Amino acid sequence: MSAAPDASRPRDGEAERRRHATGVLLWIAPTVLAAGLGLWRLTGASLWADELATWGAVRISWSQLWQLCGSVDAVLLPYYALMKLYTTVAGTGTVALRLPSVVAITIATLVVTALGRRVGGSAVGLLAGLIFAILPVTSWYAQEARSYAFVICAAALAVLCLIRLLERPTLGRLAGYAAAVATAGLLHPLNGLLMLAGHAAAVAAWQVTQRSDGWRTTWRWLAAAVVGVLPAATLSVLGSGQTAQVSWIQLVDLYALQVFPERLFLSPAVGGIVLVLALVAVRRSAAYLCLAGAAFVPLALLLLAGTQLPVWVARYVLVVLPALAILAASALIRIGKPQAIIVTGLAGILAFPVHVTIRESPGHTQDSAKIAQVIGPRYRPGDVVVFSDTHPSIPWSPRDIYERYLPSPRPPDVLRIAPQRTNGRFLAQECPDAACLGTPPRIWVIRADNSTDALKDMPNGKRERINNDYKTIQRWQYRLLGITLMERSQN
Repeated sequence: MSAAPDASRPRDGEAERRRHATGVLLWIAPTVLAAGLGLWRLTGASLWADELATWGAVRISWSQLWQLCGSVDAVLLPYYALMKLYTTVAGTGTVALRLPSVVAITIATLVVTALGRRVGGSAVGLLAGLIFAILPVTSWYAQEARSYAFVICAAALAVLCLIRLLERPTLGRLAGYAAAVATAGLLHPLNGLLMLAGHAAAVAAWQVTQRSDGWRTTWRWLAAAVVGVLPAATLSVLGSGQTAQVSWIQLVDLYALQVFPERLFLSPAVGGIVLVLALVAVRRSAAYLCLAGAAFVPLALLLLAGTQLPVWVARYVLVVLPALAILAASALIRIGKPQAIIVTGLAGILAFPVHVTIRESPGHTQDSAKIAQVIGPRYRPGDVVVFSDTHPSIPWSPRDIYERYLPSPRPPDVLRIAPQRTNGRFLAQECPDAACLGTPPRIWVIRADNSTDALKDMPNGKRERINNDYKTIQRWQYRLLGITLMERSQN
């Protein structure tokens, strides 16, 4: 008598296919979430000063760009060059300028998920990717036309390459690590150098745990690290005399320490949760030593240096975010999956209001688009515009806001005799002592601060020329945008 066919086999195959599909969905879920958050209201926040610097740099000629970076922003030349090549095809609209950062953060989330799976299994990978994706700071830099999203992505790749290198230092893994380190350094030298310091500490700690052949691997890592750091070191030397762009930074004090979780994560509550969990997760294994070095050494170094030198800015240590997310996820999984779900959900709830805020018009600290609402409907033929150019860190932004957001017809920029970013100068060249001002009936003064004195800190000749003949009749104030309308006095 023949055996009856096994009817369970097709069902088993179907169940296996469903499990595989579910696994794939869970694998890509954090990446889809990061991409979705990156694209959500991508144009909601106005371009702020640093993004306007990118917008201005990609619009000048190649020769002007080389000249400009020879006198200022040398460390950003690789990013500007890449963006200039890209924008020749994509254009310079807000979506076009920010889209590369969305892609970079999306890839970074995929790498974080992969690295989490490698270190702690599929649950850690999924949770690490989700934590990384929901951080408000991740979305901020996904929606900013600067190099930081790429640096974060390179940092995630570098940690992955470092762990693989320490496991088995093949030539391909050494080359991959050197390339990731070089990419991070080229796109932001200080982030890249701090990242490498974290890796050095991790390798030193790993060396202590090895019983054989550890030194050979360490020397191979060192060779790859030296090769990878050369681009960052070269850019740092070229930009060493260009300190005007960071002259506004203050020394680290008690207040800076108190607010650093908020400055780094944009949400003190979410930042506190991630930092505490990351500390709890550290343990004595090669992978976790690498993650701990990548997460905490750059932070500690820059904070300590910041007590003596004006270097502490939270975005200069964004390379720590991937490692912190993986460590936090690992701690949660060790505590228990139900608790992990609860804490991750709580972090998402706490992060949501910040996500909404950073997508509003002033969400990136400068409400640039408001200029059109103020001046556009009030413009009269004969009006002119004047700029203060006196902000300690972003003096170029008022003119860029005017050129980017105020369509024609608009008040002419009568004092300008050479545009911004020409002849190696970041700021526009104006006629001396406002000699070309003429006698317009009204003047619009645009500043990047909240000073109630529209003429504050202007050169004396320019200030006196306007102050003697004009009086303020109305003023508007937004985040890092002050607009004053002045009318000619009837003497």
